[in-house]
Amino acid sequence: MNTRLPTFALALLCLISNWTLAQEPKKSDRTDSLSPSDIFRFTNTWEIHLTFTPEQWEAMEPKQQGRPQFGGRRASFLQGPEGGRNGIAAAFGIVFEYVRADLEFGTNKFKDVGVRYKGNGTFLSSRESLKRSLKLDLNQFVKGQKLAGMSQLNLHNSVRDPSGMNESIAYRLFREGGVPAPRTAYAKVYVTVPGKHDRQYFGLYNLVEDVGSAFAEEHFAAKKGAILKPVTPSVFSDLGDDWKNYNQTYDPKSELTEEQIRRVIDFSKFTSTASESDFAARVGDYIDLDTFARYMAITAWLTDLDGILGPGQNYYLYLHPKTQTFLFIPWDQDQPFGQFPRGTQEQRENLSIHKPWTGQNRFLERVYQCESFKKIYLARLADFNKTIFDAERIHRQVDELAAVLRAPIQEESSERLTEFDKAAAGQKLTITMGPGFQGGTVVTPIKPFVMARAKSVADQLAGQADPKTTNPR
Repeated sequence: MNTRLPTFALALLCLISNWTLAQEPKKSDRTDSLSPSDIFRFTNTWEIHLTFTPEQWEAMEPKQQGRPQFGGRRASFLQGPEGGRNGIAAAFGIVFEYVRADLEFGTNKFKDVGVRYKGNGTFLSSRESLKRSLKLDLNQFVKGQKLAGMSQLNLHNSVRDPSGMNESIAYRLFREGGVPAPRTAYAKVYVTVPGKHDRQYFGLYNLVEDVGSAFAEEHFAAKKGAILKPVTPSVFSDLGDDWKNYNQTYDPKSELTEEQIRRVIDFSKFTSTASESDFAARVGDYIDLDTFARYMAITAWLTDLDGILGPGQNYYLYLHPKTQTFLFIPWDQDQPFGQFPRGTQEQRENLSIHKPWTGQNRFLERVYQCESFKKIYLARLADFNKTIFDAERIHRQVDELAAVLRAPIQEESSERLTEFDKAAAGQKLTITMGPGFQGGTVVTPIKPFVMARAKSVADQLAGQADPKTTNPR
């Protein structure tokens, strides 16, 4: 039997096939074809357009409710009211609320996305400007709405980082060092509010991956772990047996099981009461020592004094459901590279690798006394100082980003471009910190810092550090 199709039939099939392909959206146009790795690439720059009604735009303006009254065991001056946000803005009584907006992300369009302002010190430093940090929640009002499998995105204004590069490079260094960390890209953000803004360019933002359930599932291959965001200079301190004494301090991002609650309390009691020998023998049952050594090595090298080394904020804890160990995830990396103004520039460049924290921190003190931790930690520092922290390598990353970021930053203003060019070139510059800080703060950008820091770490590892150098207070 002849199975060959007649010529006219073949032509018809080709015509139908070509018509079908023409109707198929391009991969870049399809929301369901994107993955987080498509969104977050080192130099990706997306266009985002947010459209608000005048009423929603006005409703998004933060509410000032007065400073909250606290009772019981308040672990930090940076804590907000029970059940609310933490951070200095929350402690001042500032409340952010979600409003509805329409979102265009590249060629993808979404209706009724939740949008609110975000940030603490960065919000206070930018509250008089249009360019404030934003949180986008696609799932806030329309359940199941996602972009590349993600429901939340963060737009950071980098008001304290004239280069706009700190987060991108710092998070990349954590990931290269084997520490789970958010991925980043950039976004040119436009806003429309009828009668007020007509697709007005607000500026270039850092687009930062959210640390939530999608992040945990991808990085830890687990769905039921607990995500916590502590705010306390005394993490894992014994606060008793009642979870209400811990809840605001650890700020869980989902409802915890009884087992997860018990694990936090048990580790807190263990850290506070275990003998030196028992702590050294069993601390690895509670924290993954290798991952924690990597996290601390990179944090100390970067002299990040606005996190666990300082007031005890700007990181997440993940309690793994299988191993029952706590893992640390970096957050809010807008002022690493010694740019958070504690102490002098010399002190920040020469921060001790053996006691990098400021003030008292019982948890870190105990861990750093454990030989099992110190051996891994110092080995990681020695390795990283020669590899991921190689100054020339980081300089090339700065130059790569500078070539991409200069044009969208130039669109913001000539003043913003001047500061950016100075930061990219490695010239000292002045940043405004906002409430609690006097005037502007002079900081050293990435290029000169990494050269000085690499030498200091090498000298300390070799036992040649200047004993007169003291840590910032």
